Amino acid sequence: MEWRHQPLLPAEHAAAGPSQIAVVVYDDGLVRDALITRCAADLAASGYRLGGIVQSNAHRPGRRRCDMYVKDLLGGDEIKISFDRGNEARGCRLDPDAFARIDGWIERAVLEHVELLVINKFGREEANGRGLRAVLAEALIAEIPLLIGISTQNLPDFLTFVGDSATRLGPDIEAITAWCRNAIERRTRQFQPRLSPVQA
Repeated sequence: MEWRHQPLLPAEHAAAGPSQIAVVVYDDGLVRDALITRCAADLAASGYRLGGIVQSNAHRPGRRRCDMYVKDLLGGDEIKISFDRGNEARGCRLDPDAFARIDGWIERAVLEHVELLVINKFGREEANGRGLRAVLAEALIAEIPLLIGISTQNLPDFLTFVGDSATRLGPDIEAITAWCRNAIERRTRQFQPRLSPVQA
């Protein structure tokens, strides 16, 4: 079956129910990445079809900052998203070319109607109307459950983007995984075809 790209509506018009979005609110990005990655691995091992990205952070001797990698949960590819500018460098370390690929990964996941979309974070780029914001809006319009990491600093911007219906979760792997399973099952029941009673 060929999936046709749906027209993109403004994010503020993406109707999201209270069970469609969960945010993992954090102050420590390394803890966030570890929790979301573990949750995604557990769900995939249970047979759920996931899309989106998780991040891993590799420390190198002699470097203050780690190398950052993201993995496509649907296709399995992994790419490095950070530049090594040295310990004294300031400013953005993110590779814009890598983010073009990530955008494509997430768009494919939306078009293929995965059971759950996982995004490791809604960062400053998204808060400023750039980054992955457009494909996130498409996921909400498609009514795909979304698990996303949000720093306390960016949480107000995210809630402005999606409305105040998102479920807020702390750094508790059991609570995060339980929310994901429940959201997937609710959506499955919602979209199951209703059969008319068999006539006698």
